[in-house]
Amino acid sequence: NGEVVSEELQQVAQAVYRLFGTESDTTQKPLQRRNELERLVGYTVQDSVLKKLAQLAQKLCSLQRGSIQEFVQEDTKAVDGDDTSEFGASFDFKAPSRFIIDVTLDDDLPLGSGVLSSFQEEQHDASTTSCNSTAFAGPVNLRWLKDQCDLITRSGGSMLSGDELAMALCRVLRSNKAGDEIAGELLDMVGDGAFEIVQDLLSHRKELGDAIQHGLTILKSEKVSSNNQPKMPTYGTQVTIQTEYERQLDKIKRKEGRRAKRGAENGMNDFGADDFSSLLQASERKQPFDDMIGTGEGESSFQVTSLPQGTTRKHMKGYEEVKIPPTPTAPLGPNEKLIEIRELDDIAQAAFQGYKSLNRVQSRIFQATYNTNENILVCAPTGAGKTNIAMIAVLHEVKQHFREGILHKNEFKIVYVAPMKALAAEVTATFGRRLSPLNLVVKELTGDMQLTRSEIEETQMIVTTPEKWDVITRKSSDMALSMLVKLIIIDEVHLLNDDRGSVIETLVARTLRQVESMQSMIRIVGLSATLPTYKEVAEFLRVNADTGLFYFDSSYRPVPLAQQYIGITERDYAKRNDLFNSICYDKVVESIKQGHQALVFVHTRKDTGKTARTLIDLAAKAGEVELFSNADHPQYGLIKKDVSKAKSREVIEFFDSGFGIHNAGMMRSDRNLMERLFADGLLKVLVCTATLAWGVNLPAHTVVIK
Repeated sequence: NGEVVSEELQQVAQAVYRLFGTESDTTQKPLQRRNELERLVGYTVQDSVLKKLAQLAQKLCSLQRGSIQEFVQEDTKAVDGDDTSEFGASFDFKAPSRFIIDVTLDDDLPLGSGVLSSFQEEQHDASTTSCNSTAFAGPVNLRWLKDQCDLITRSGGSMLSGDELAMALCRVLRSNKAGDEIAGELLDMVGDGAFEIVQDLLSHRKELGDAIQHGLTILKSEKVSSNNQPKMPTYGTQVTIQTEYERQLDKIKRKEGRRAKRGAENGMNDFGADDFSSLLQASERKQPFDDMIGTGEGESSFQVTSLPQGTTRKHMKGYEEVKIPPTPTAPLGPNEKLIEIRELDDIAQAAFQGYKSLNRVQSRIFQATYNTNENILVCAPTGAGKTNIAMIAVLHEVKQHFREGILHKNEFKIVYVAPMKALAAEVTATFGRRLSPLNLVVKELTGDMQLTRSEIEETQMIVTTPEKWDVITRKSSDMALSMLVKLIIIDEVHLLNDDRGSVIETLVARTLRQVESMQSMIRIVGLSATLPTYKEVAEFLRVNADTGLFYFDSSYRPVPLAQQYIGITERDYAKRNDLFNSICYDKVVESIKQGHQALVFVHTRKDTGKTARTLIDLAAKAGEVELFSNADHPQYGLIKKDVSKAKSREVIEFFDSGFGIHNAGMMRSDRNLMERLFADGLLKVLVCTATLAWGVNLPAHTVVIK
């Protein structure tokens, strides 16, 4: 990152080359080499980094001529010794520069600059003094061909321009003629002075042919995609009146079009000299899927050791299990401290009653969120306290409308966009309770909860879903409401990649347009789980990457996450289903025996009841029904009365066994009841769909994704 001065970098590079690249140290054990390198850099070097360093050093060593010094010594001996040859004259033989790289490998030579720069200088000298020396270190491709053609043109070997000559050579190399015939044609084109270039062209004919073919394929695919643009529909019969001249012109155009089409099918016949640059650029472009395909052994191949250290794999009958250990929590940095609540102003303290301090993530973002108007994007793992980050942003907005001890409530509105109705209800309850000391009104506006115009006017914070807010802001009659909005908090921004992502995009675009057209200040705060493209999302939300973008990895999790992946190898459908359910049951029981609760996620609403029933049957077979029972809970009798009033028969049926279900198809009251019972510990297992995954705050030690 530019923090190391060049002398230190050269010293370390020299040491790595000496330890891993040269053959002189093969007697030294790998561990000794590693220890020596670690002593030099002052910290432990990772295995993957060390392996890559060794590969690079050995590769660099293989590029050098190993016996240069021996060659020089032998040459010196031959000159110094007695010349006993009977015939010929004694003269020094100088090897052509294309075979020898004239560099010394002294220890005091800076590795990064000396060896490579002297090699490049010699390349340059060799190429400018004579066309015969065509030393090249890089790959043989169309770029190399262009350089050689430019060289021939400059030296007067050909009357054509560099691109014209390159295109002519490409046509010859692509032809089906015999090698001797091609060699003759190439020599005619480049002249006798470039004989060695012809040799190189012939020896690398396959690589050049592949590069040309790749370029043609790319150009052809681009042309096809541009031709496949939808055409405007034709209505009725069209009559065109043309002069004789225009008719002749159309005829010529059609003829040219047919010729171009034939040329595209035949390959390069219709490429002109001007097209070589486009062919060159296309040959260097990748195929659409190149980045996704492994390339086997080599530098760019996929790393096999992609799983974290300590991962174990077990093979059982019918399935295999991979266990990934938790990432340890990162220690506090030297300048990192938690912000105490008592240090905050009175407004903030009112909303954080019962808290002693902010956590690490909240302390890190506090300055930017509470003391500036910057747009914010926070990417942090689950449980990092993103709700409190939203609260800090809300308090900043409220603080701006406090003047002389009076809060001017009619000057602002805050909108919290939650992805699900279930989450919207929870956020409303949480924020309503915590903002009540400030006398702020928080209301839910979703498909379940409608608000009248007067209720909206009395509300300072509206919690809504993307679709609902999209409908409201789309109506021009409701501009009065959107004009009052000063802060928009978008929760779970990573849902941009979901089916509903387009709605969130629309909301953001509409807000940004309003900011630009009305010259009003609307702050956008995005909250997200860890997502890979956070820089692009930040750019979309108009977040300043230096001051408003915060990304926290899994080492910031308050509770480290251990993961297990179970792959069913059983082929028979019925046996596979039984195995699926029995493994799920085993994992749930393992958690219950340790005194924890478990969430089981399934794909469909119907599966919630089905899976719960299957788990209860398996518990009965194993004689472990008592493990799940909640009859000994002190409030069991009262709760049972509430449950008996539930609309869903399955909720009543599963409650006695200590199981619950939760899905979007259930009544709102039943969903709330299930969430409350699970939070209070009356339900040991809750079988649910993804509705529950998006931000509903339920404590569960074990989560099974079935």
